[in-house]
Amino acid sequence: MEGSSVSSAVTIFMYVVALGFAGIFAIVILKMMNGKIDLTSLLSETRDPGVPPGSPTKSSLSRFQLLVFTFVVAGLFLILSVENGQLIDVPNSVLGLLGISGGSYLVSKGLNK
Repeated sequence: MEGSSVSSAVTIFMYVVALGFAGIFAIVILKMMNGKIDLTSLLSETRDPGVPPGSPTKSSLSRFQLLVFTFVVAGLFLILSVENGQLIDVPNSVLGLLGISGGSYLVSKGLNK
């Protein structure tokens, strides 16, 4: 009897956490749609000091890759955890791919400086 109450408490906690993340996500999306969160420089490289302020910025593929891959992996494991009712172990291969994605971003930042 005690084991089932603990597992149901963990399941309820997981749903509360998932709903909390969904609520934060909804608030961020609404603020982005209203223009209160500026995303114009999210995927672009920083400007060199000699570049005039009105000139277009260069987009960064490494930033885009890191952003998308991180959200895809986090969303996938969140969904799997909610479906199973317990936290899912992240395999080392996925952690390695996240490391490669982050490393490519860091290398691109180092090459641009």
